[in-house]
Amino acid sequence: MTRNRGRPPKRGTVYEFDFYYRFVPGEDPPELEALLKAIVEAKGRKRRDILRAALLGGADQARQTATRSEDSDIADVFETMFSDF
Repeated sequence: MTRNRGRPPKRGTVYEFDFYYRFVPGEDPPELEALLKAIVEAKGRKRRDILRAALLGGADQARQTATRSEDSDIADVFETMFSDF
């Protein structure tokens, strides 16, 4: 008879963030700086909760921004491709 040892695995996918974000005064709003500072200063579950709230609150705006930048990149590619015609 075999036994399972240890904790059972949790559901979901783990995402690890390993990047830097440079806050640019005058370009980025002060609210973003406050949020970034809160994330850096928080530990453990509180940090996760802040990130989750920020991501959920800005998910639609982020999707729209990503779509616009993809559209812009695609438009640039087509402009470059057809500039000789």
